[in-house]
Amino acid sequence: MYHITTEQIETFLMLAHRKNYREVSEMLFITQPTVTKYIQRLEKELNILLFRRSTQSVELTEEGELLFETWMPLYRRFSDSIAVAQQFSLGRKKSLAIGILRDYNSERSPGELEKGFKEYLVRNNLPDIPLSFRFLSMSEQREALRLRHIDFSFCLGFDYDTLRDVRVHTIARKKVNALLRSSHPLAGKQEISIEELKDETFVIISPAESFSANHVTETMLHKFFRHPRIRIASNLQSLAYALSQEGCVTLGNRHFLSKECIDSFIEVPVAELKQAGYEETVAYPSGPLSEEQKRFLEFLGIV
Repeated sequence: MYHITTEQIETFLMLAHRKNYREVSEMLFITQPTVTKYIQRLEKELNILLFRRSTQSVELTEEGELLFETWMPLYRRFSDSIAVAQQFSLGRKKSLAIGILRDYNSERSPGELEKGFKEYLVRNNLPDIPLSFRFLSMSEQREALRLRHIDFSFCLGFDYDTLRDVRVHTIARKKVNALLRSSHPLAGKQEISIEELKDETFVIISPAESFSANHVTETMLHKFFRHPRIRIASNLQSLAYALSQEGCVTLGNRHFLSKECIDSFIEVPVAELKQAGYEETVAYPSGPLSEEQKRFLEFLGIV
């Protein structure tokens, strides 16, 4: 039996993601020595070296990367289970559960949605309607909608056609560009041709996460290249990791990256993809709407 605390696990996952002791200490509201202590205790308990440390960098070992890839989904399920329990409690107050796409930098943040909705209710002399947010992957969004565990899903416009009784509205359309590291030789160009990317390894989303997104991107690549080099990412976080750590490129845009690493990448338009794009959407189960759901749709300008 291992004696591991949730504080140690959370600190490890945060440091594995951020790779910066100062940022982790600020986000967790603990001191940097405490971050070090938690990591050292975890390494001692597991008898595993989790990080390679130097004066300039913090990198995961292979063992640390294996634990990070395994523990992160489990930790998210743990956090989501708490959110579900809280939602049951809030349900007595006629609240709304909002699904937000995890690891995607939407222009509609939970804070902005909550503030704007409250202002809308006050402006129209309507009673308060609490919002609770769940951060979900694409596949988790679909499942939560199917089971009606959430009232609204803010996601990319993929795979909803596989769900019955779901209404979808487009709220924004984003262009598809080449996403490259700032140090990439092509990053300084105003526009490139798809041929200039022929020797690159493209990272794309797994079909288990989004069959439609995977199919569209893979079809696009095979249209231009006979044997494209493709690396599959299980989710957006894995995609961002492959871009930053393994020198891959992708077709998409900066919204696919976390805010922490977004400045390290450049979007470059691709001549052959000027008309390509994808949609940001809001989806909700069809059928009779509650008064709370109607108010939220009115706030979004949909009904």
